[in-house]
Amino acid sequence: MIRSKVEGRSWVVRSRRFAGRARLILAAIIPILSLVPSAASAGDPWEAWPEVWAFVRVNPQTRLLLDIAYARGKESPAAVVDMAAYFDVAIKPIARKVLRQEDWVRNRYFWARIGYDHVFKNEDGQITPSEERGILALYGRREAPWGVWLEGRVRTDLRWIDTDYSTRYRFRIEANREFSLLAHPTTPYFNAECFYDTRYDGWTRLLYQAGVEFTMNSRFRLELYLARQEDLLPSESGLYASGAVAKFYF
Repeated sequence: MIRSKVEGRSWVVRSRRFAGRARLILAAIIPILSLVPSAASAGDPWEAWPEVWAFVRVNPQTRLLLDIAYARGKESPAAVVDMAAYFDVAIKPIARKVLRQEDWVRNRYFWARIGYDHVFKNEDGQITPSEERGILALYGRREAPWGVWLEGRVRTDLRWIDTDYSTRYRFRIEANREFSLLAHPTTPYFNAECFYDTRYDGWTRLLYQAGVEFTMNSRFRLELYLARQEDLLPSESGLYASGAVAKFYF
């Protein structure tokens, strides 16, 4: 009799915890759902942005990232293929208390990224180089109330488009929170980013993104998101995108 009461209380506690986490996750992904009805009414096109990332840990302070991405409309009206390589360096490797030690990014408050990106354009089945890009970025994280983390990024793209050089500055702010869902870390997030391009000497783009990252195991994660892109210069236009990022860790 005593055992049955204990088991009953334990079941109630687990149920309440699960319900509470489910409500928090639903509240966190509301920005994702809010993009869908606006997309249907706006009449802007939809795009698909698939990516594959491969992280290679060099040591506790550094790692490599290899990135292959495909998109139509993300950088130009034509389809583009991005092939990039990055080197991440931890500047302030302070570990968070509640998350797993093997998580490179979430154990750090401040880090830098240096990279090179080669962009290919796919027009009528012909793939040709269209842009070379050097990338410098700084990332910072800070804990907010209720377990939410704020992440800021300042990025500079050094761009050679054909033979013309220009610089693009990108400023992004993100809010995310990690939950445990069915014993797997799950991280919904929302971010907003603005772009300044020296080719037009002005703010050229706004990008909003809401998604969820699912940790399947220590070697693989899957990120799904919806995005809204608003181009301001050289002409005004907009699009919506659904994205999927397969992330492998070595």
